[in-house]
Amino acid sequence: MKVFIPLLIILSSISCVSQKQTQEQDSIKEIVFNAQTRGSLENITVSDYTVFYKTHGESKTFAITATQRKELDILIGKLNLENLSTLKAPSNKRAFDGAMHATLAIKTGSTNYVSSHFDDDDPPVEIKSIVKALRSYIK
Repeated sequence: MKVFIPLLIILSSISCVSQKQTQEQDSIKEIVFNAQTRGSLENITVSDYTVFYKTHGESKTFAITATQRKELDILIGKLNLENLSTLKAPSNKRAFDGAMHATLAIKTGSTNYVSSHFDDDDPPVEIKSIVKALRSYIK
């Protein structure tokens, strides 16, 4: 019995550490919207509760609230991140400089998921609300 109790404690602590590591690996660490074309650049990066905004002409930093971050995480939670790279763009104006080439990247603790290219002003339906939220943070 004396050996059983310490063994039980060790096994339960290993299980807790393993669960915590899995949650950390799967949590969203960074969201990056990047759009560019000849002479134009727009980058919006969200890390924790900070939004970094960069263009050719300016760099700014904004703070978002815990509620905004939670809403963003909920929107991303609705996505199948494994399929992010296969999303179809609804338009192709970027092919003739009618729009900037854009991508959305979502970084978790263990993986970096990147969308297919799309027009910055017309993202795939599945990520439209995320792009809209990201752009609302910089206004």
